[in-house]
Amino acid sequence: MRITTIINYLGWASGIFGALLMLGGVIGFFTGTEFLGVSNFYNFFWIANSFLFLGIFLMLGTRCCCCCKDEECCKDEKKEK
Repeated sequence: MRITTIINYLGWASGIFGALLMLGGVIGFFTGTEFLGVSNFYNFFWIANSFLFLGIFLMLGTRCCCCCKDEECCKDEKKEK
């Protein structure tokens, strides 16, 4: 498995975790009570943006680093599929 594929999967995992944190914030907002030990729902959103941005940067970084500068990298990925 190539390093760009691993970084891409880490980006997806980070984005999904950020989305789950946002979902926890929405649930905490609508219930109005303590949810998962957090009494203030906006704490979920405070953390979620970091994971979402990390996911975006990891996924864009693998695209820009690989396909813009090294054309052989893109040809190898097309052959694998």
